[in-house]
Amino acid sequence: GGLNTNSFVETIDSWHDFYMLAGAASATLVGLIFVAVTLHIDVIAEAKKSSDVRMLVEQIFINFILILCFSFIFVVPSDSPNGIGYPLLILGMIEIAHTAVLWLRFLRMRGEDRIFTSAMILRRILLPNTICYIALIVIGADVLQGGTRYLDWMVMVIVWLIISATQSTWDLMLRIAEMRNPTQNN
Repeated sequence: GGLNTNSFVETIDSWHDFYMLAGAASATLVGLIFVAVTLHIDVIAEAKKSSDVRMLVEQIFINFILILCFSFIFVVPSDSPNGIGYPLLILGMIEIAHTAVLWLRFLRMRGEDRIFTSAMILRRILLPNTICYIALIVIGADVLQGGTRYLDWMVMVIVWLIISATQSTWDLMLRIAEMRNPTQNN
């Protein structure tokens, strides 16, 4: 019915400012990461494809770009649950599959390929991704049914991904500095 559609649209519209802020923050952080990675591209390029440095850099970019995508999804005018539900569900499924691959790489990774501790990789990448992308699938499925009860979970998803990616970037930049100047490593 019309009332349900109006209620859905009003609920989505009430989140407009949050998604504008999340998108702006994510776009800014992506720009800063591009600068930081560019300044240290030689160290990152030297890292083996199987190493956790490459995994971390890739995942930082993916998480920030996904937050930007969430912002686009919610800011684009839509009067139907499909315009929001399908993109969230598809992104959630793609990223949970990607996270499963990261778990396998992590579990197979030999000690010499590790630059970061296992606990750091778990805390910064694997656990946040697993929880956030499962939540995204639940949110997307609920929205497809016309529901809005789990939309509040998007705050957790976005904030946790931003914190995780920002902390990972910080850890990465510190580790790259240590790799560049091993003599100062006391």
